[in-house]
Amino acid sequence: MTGLARELMERRVPHVLALYAGGSWALIEFTGFLVDEFLLSPHWTRVVMTGLLLLLPTVAMLAWFHGRRGRDDVPLAEKVGIPANLAVVAIALFLLFGGRDLGAATTAVSVETEDGETVERVVAKTEFRKRAALFPFDAGPGLGEDEVWLAYAAPTGLALDLSADDFFEAVPPNQFAHRLFELGLPTLRGVPLALRRQISQDFHAPFMVAGAVDRTGAGYRVTLTVHEARRGSPLSETVHEGPDFLALIDEMSATLAQALRIPDRPEVENLPVRERLTENDAAWEAFGRASEQLFLPTLDLDRAIEQFDVATTLDPTFALAQYELALLLLAANQPEAAIGPISMAVDNAYRLPERAGFMVKSDYYFITQQADRAWAVIEMWVDLYPEDTAALDYYSLVQTLRGDWEGLLETLGTLYRLNPDEHSLLMDMADAHRRLGQYELALSALGRYVEQFPDDHTGHVAMARIDRRRGEHDRAREHLGRAMIIAPTLPDLALELASLDLNVGRFDEARRGYEQALGLADTPQQRADALDGLKAYYRFRGQVAEAIETTDAWLEEVSLILAPVEIAQDRFSDIDLYLEAGRDRHATLLLDSLQSQLPPALADFQVPLWRIRLALGAGDGGAARVAYDAAIDAMEANDFGVQRPLLTADLGRIDELEGDYDSAVEHFREAMAMDPGRNLHRETGGALRRAGRLDLAEAELREALRRTPADPYAHMEMALVAEARSDADGAREHVRSALTAWEPADASFEPARDARAKLAELDGAS
Repeated sequence: MTGLARELMERRVPHVLALYAGGSWALIEFTGFLVDEFLLSPHWTRVVMTGLLLLLPTVAMLAWFHGRRGRDDVPLAEKVGIPANLAVVAIALFLLFGGRDLGAATTAVSVETEDGETVERVVAKTEFRKRAALFPFDAGPGLGEDEVWLAYAAPTGLALDLSADDFFEAVPPNQFAHRLFELGLPTLRGVPLALRRQISQDFHAPFMVAGAVDRTGAGYRVTLTVHEARRGSPLSETVHEGPDFLALIDEMSATLAQALRIPDRPEVENLPVRERLTENDAAWEAFGRASEQLFLPTLDLDRAIEQFDVATTLDPTFALAQYELALLLLAANQPEAAIGPISMAVDNAYRLPERAGFMVKSDYYFITQQADRAWAVIEMWVDLYPEDTAALDYYSLVQTLRGDWEGLLETLGTLYRLNPDEHSLLMDMADAHRRLGQYELALSALGRYVEQFPDDHTGHVAMARIDRRRGEHDRAREHLGRAMIIAPTLPDLALELASLDLNVGRFDEARRGYEQALGLADTPQQRADALDGLKAYYRFRGQVAEAIETTDAWLEEVSLILAPVEIAQDRFSDIDLYLEAGRDRHATLLLDSLQSQLPPALADFQVPLWRIRLALGAGDGGAARVAYDAAIDAMEANDFGVQRPLLTADLGRIDELEGDYDSAVEHFREAMAMDPGRNLHRETGGALRRAGRLDLAEAELREALRRTPADPYAHMEMALVAEARSDADGAREHVRSALTAWEPADASFEPARDARAKLAELDGAS
């Protein structure tokens, strides 16, 4: 070893390697400077570092063969070794970084505003954005109960302050609050590190941010912690002290940006968070107390509105408080009252980061029923930030409302490309394919989801629903069986299996399944879902009185978890229930009551939609057409294109009532073409039978029964087709099948009475 050391020193190998290490470090630092200064791809630092490390053999060979004083020789080892090392470096760099974006970390875009003006922006590429889950902070022992709201205000302030820079993408607490509540956490504070890590990974956030707030004398002491989600290892932990909490948020924002290596850009506004929110401390406190309500298991809507109202009264320019107040007023079914706050939010949107301003402005246009301008704002948002996942998420929501399934698939594809680990998007893609009737593509997407998450039952449930729509009941049962192996005590799965049993005529099993789901339910939502399923069972079997009683129990549960507007929307289906019970007056009164509980944009569409049903029940085709025209106008004004298949089907029912059977058939088929999952084959078959086209009617009715084998209405239509063909035995068979479903029906249930009369008529004729 002594001889080797002497040889190395004589050949100056340590000297050369030391100089190389120093030069390499300087080059890496210079590369980092260039990356930060010119916003180049951060991958360049790793490229340079990797390349320099891999070149060590070449440097060592050069030092060994040429470091000694005297004449240089070029031995064979050097002639072969250095080119081989260079080839290895090239191959390694290609394999490691060949698919990486090594260009600029930003890109320039230009778009038109809703007013036709052209604007240009330099925006971050999605690959280089830092996504972090922000958790409510813990409350220290020195923090009084009346100051706990600060623990929730901290992540809100951080998210708002950093959202001005599109290199940062926040996952705020409201996105995952329900997950934590489902796990039994009474508040969102004190979440264990392991659970924070799991939540962050589930929401595809590589980083997680938390901390603690405490009192120290007249000021605050805030600890900020940043962890990597995958390994749970800490990146940064800093302590910030001072009397001004908002000033501490500014400090924490700078610390967080540094920990996440977010580059400093001159074009990004770096306003104090107080400028983003309010200069009024009392308004800030009222805002914090109101926001705290949004992070509790049970929302005190009145208190939240009261506190937001205090905040906006103290500072009318408090844009974020105005926006939150408007949203809560909508939830409380006060749409007219919401217009003032949302207008003030738009007027003072200069306080907000641009991306938040887009959301405020688009919601303003929706609330004021200017859907075309709202759509223009969202398109501008997406065009300006084409890889902003928040913009794309909002864009996909509006595409869903418009029924633009092809466009939605494109947006979801972009989101999946930007977030390849967010496999939940596969579920959304499957639903879009299903709505287009592309069942094989839907099942393929779900298959990929199941491969990624073999322990998640939802993929199997989605497959079962598609198979059930296609009439593949055995395959649907297989998928549900796999789901129940994963989650045997989940009430949702008992409901799915019960619905399948009901459709195929296993009525006893269906009843037990719904009751089992109710017994397994632990939360108000689960009990409400089970009661909703039980109500569907009673309606299917003609037990309308039982269904109405179940509705009352359902209302008790949902009143604990849903806002009045949401309950009103869910109650519209009860109008059909009253019509089936022959209680037309009750149906009309319920519609009038629900109309008063909805915002105008929803009421303008929903109310005419259900007035069509009332008019059809009364046999008044003229009134039905008037209501249909009103619903169409509201749909087009509010861009609710997703409802077009439903209205087209209603138009078919109006045609049928008026005796225009060919037009009815055309509209029923058109509705199914727009929404292939919609089963209108029974309605189509009925119209064809009335038109005397028995062969076509039978084909449609057989398809209806293939999809829902126990449907009593389809069996009655098939019986009438058989009777028209003088097939008394076939007619009796289908009437008996209908009566099997309606065996426990109420004595006043007219379809069952008609079926018994028809069976007696057929038996008498024989």
